Amino acid sequence: MVGRMVHKFLKEHFTKYVDYDFTANLEEELNEISRGERDWIPVMKEFWEPLKKLIEEKTESIKDVTLDENCPKCNTPLTIKNGKNGLFIGCTGYPDCNYTRNVNHTEHQENETQILEDQQCPQCNSNLIIKQGPYGKFIGCSGYPDCRYLKPIQEPEDETGVKCPTCKKGDMLKRRSKKGKIFFSCSCYPDCKYAVWNKPVNDPCPQCKWPMLTIKTTKKSGSKKVCEECKYSEHYEPPEEDDDESRQAS
Repeated sequence: MVGRMVHKFLKEHFTKYVDYDFTANLEEELNEISRGERDWIPVMKEFWEPLKKLIEEKTESIKDVTLDENCPKCNTPLTIKNGKNGLFIGCTGYPDCNYTRNVNHTEHQENETQILEDQQCPQCNSNLIIKQGPYGKFIGCSGYPDCRYLKPIQEPEDETGVKCPTCKKGDMLKRRSKKGKIFFSCSCYPDCKYAVWNKPVNDPCPQCKWPMLTIKTTKKSGSKKVCEECKYSEHYEPPEEDDDESRQAS
């Protein structure tokens, strides 16, 4: 899917640069440079300056890219849009049709979207669905992009009792990645994306005053309290129950 979109985009907006004769001529010029028959600076300047200008022009003028695919809901063309959270595919019939999906979804994946019966979005009362994101599956609102409510399929294991040092609103929660590795992130995600691999503790850094230290354990150095901002560290003797966890996170 992504490859077809890139190919279509380049053919429509960068036609010269995907033309066979252009690439063949450029390859010959590069061969001449490698043989010492041509100076590389004029060749690169002639290539880069028009390309840079074209990229700037297209960045300003192109907002959406229409796909050779119709919306499965209303049969109008789909388009690539650039939203607050990056690129996504949406229906050109919006707002009458609110169909969207991630640009990395395949048609097979999209057919597997699961509606959660008897579960409504607490923000807009639309149906909740299981979506596929770049970091795995999550629960999101079917009213996206009008409503951006989401939550993880697997709830965080527990709270750490440490406030997020960046937004100062959420709590640092213990979570597991797709591969089962423990990490700690802010409960206000996605509004706050602060996360660390090491277990946070409610001790401010004595060096830079960052409001949180983390426990890092390695075989070589043992356990230390470290600052994620200035890299301050001090020796730490972990309780027995924390030892395995901090060693896994290192």
